[in-house]
Amino acid sequence: MIFCFSDIEFDKVIEEYGAMISPNDILLLTREVVGLVDMPAELSGKTKVFRGIVEYSADKGVIIIAAMRAKIGEKIFNSAMVIDNGRVLGVSDEVTPPKGYVGSATVRSYCTSRGKICIFVDSDVCYPQLWQSALKGCRYIFSINSSGADDDKITCAKALAHASGKYTLCKFVDSGVCINAYGKIESIKWGRMSAFYMPLTFAVGRVVKSKIKFIEEKEGRV
Repeated sequence: MIFCFSDIEFDKVIEEYGAMISPNDILLLTREVVGLVDMPAELSGKTKVFRGIVEYSADKGVIIIAAMRAKIGEKIFNSAMVIDNGRVLGVSDEVTPPKGYVGSATVRSYCTSRGKICIFVDSDVCYPQLWQSALKGCRYIFSINSSGADDDKITCAKALAHASGKYTLCKFVDSGVCINAYGKIESIKWGRMSAFYMPLTFAVGRVVKSKIKFIEEKEGRV
């Protein structure tokens, strides 16, 4: 199961929805859940914004993808941290941020206990030149946004899902949009909490007469 949360503090997530969460689930937290994080202070232990999140990931055996505004000195990044069973795998920064934020160099993917995943932060999903990481054996693609539902981002995510043959989940602050491996919207859910079942698909994209077609080799559910 993949749970998405927005506009709620993490302590409230555990209090109100913890009984629903099981080992191997994936939690997506939009930027409002964590907020602004002073990364040097956090890494040195002076602040503990992520301490409870990391501990919960380890205790519950879940993957948590937490979006945030990461502050390093005077620079602010639009970012998402990936935590797998209590291990911080890394932080993805938006490559094409709006004015006032600092951009990263590349879109990142992560080898997790649930397979390889690729993270797009905000507008990065709208740039096909950044899709390379998602086309190299990822099991899932996640697009985490700090805005409400956006037609342009959904359209681009549909094209990416079709090109890669992978399920793609767009999480906005007001909704979640699940797109299947053929680039079609499978479900849309609204509110501060939404949950999705996404098949574990190993769809293989093949070009046939200039069109991409997919062969489903295996299926499961998460």
